[in-house]
Amino acid sequence: MAAKGAIISGARVFSQSATAYSPNTLEKHEVTSRVLDLLRSISLIDPSKVSATTGFKNDLQLVEVNMAVEEEFAVEIPDNDAQKIATTCHLMDFIAAHPHAKWDSFRG
Repeated sequence: MAAKGAIISGARVFSQSATAYSPNTLEKHEVTSRVLDLLRSISLIDPSKVSATTGFKNDLQLVEVNMAVEEEFAVEIPDNDAQKIATTCHLMDFIAAHPHAKWDSFRG
């Protein structure tokens, strides 16, 4: 049996949780748009500096971002995952892969 992430015949093997389909799975472009809009609305962040590659400068900023994302997408970001999120791109990847992220705050 191959280890997670191992290369087999040119194909990457992902864990079942990474490839499991959920009807709530968000499309990457939807996540990108919503995350960028959300970040631009946070008072600790200069909206003119928000992009898909923006890095988070400090713990306070990251805590504020994580709280806003948890509310917007109805997900919980565990501390061990939050510590790995250093850029907007990391955050978008986390949300896009999260099976319980919501399309919008009006859907269940």
